[in-house]
Amino acid sequence: MGKLSNFLNRIKKSKQLIRMTIVGDGAVGKTTLVQALIQKTTDSVSKSNGSKELKNKEITRTPFMEIETWAYDGVQFQCFDLAGQRIPGSHPLDLMRNQVIKTIDIYIFVFSVDVYESFENINNWLELMDLNNDYMNGHSVLVLVGNKIDLERNISNELIKSIVGKDKYFQKYIEICSLDGRGIDNLLDEITNIGKNLLNN
Repeated sequence: MGKLSNFLNRIKKSKQLIRMTIVGDGAVGKTTLVQALIQKTTDSVSKSNGSKELKNKEITRTPFMEIETWAYDGVQFQCFDLAGQRIPGSHPLDLMRNQVIKTIDIYIFVFSVDVYESFENINNWLELMDLNNDYMNGHSVLVLVGNKIDLERNISNELIKSIVGKDKYFQKYIEICSLDGRGIDNLLDEITNIGKNLLNN
């Protein structure tokens, strides 16, 4: 397994490839978030006359997940958008655990700020993915995203802060509205910087 990990790491660095997955309950806006990220990269290309590239965009769809691939600012992103409604035995986390989890660099956990249950269920997703200490030690980064900030908030900032920071599960917390684009620039910059740091390690 060590040899395989080293081999995959060499490929990742040679292609400047960062793999990330987006998980969370159904209806928290995961797919809309991915589309907002892609739209923002497209807008950046237009405004900067190509100083940041968006190219090789590809979409692969299955009943349980979508895989989006695009290049931005020197980094090749491959994003796994997992289904939020989990039927045990047929979800990607059941069928393709090694492919979906073990090779991921950035984990984005999404909840909706207006639905407390979606925040509470983040713990269920963490347990389901069974991430061990390797993922807390520089091999991968966990990012928490609060979506739908255009709606009434039902989760306190204090509660969110309790799981974000040094020596906690999530290294970053970012609030967004994937519908109107608020916070998307910040999220895109964060995942790009995280990706570059991981590739340089």
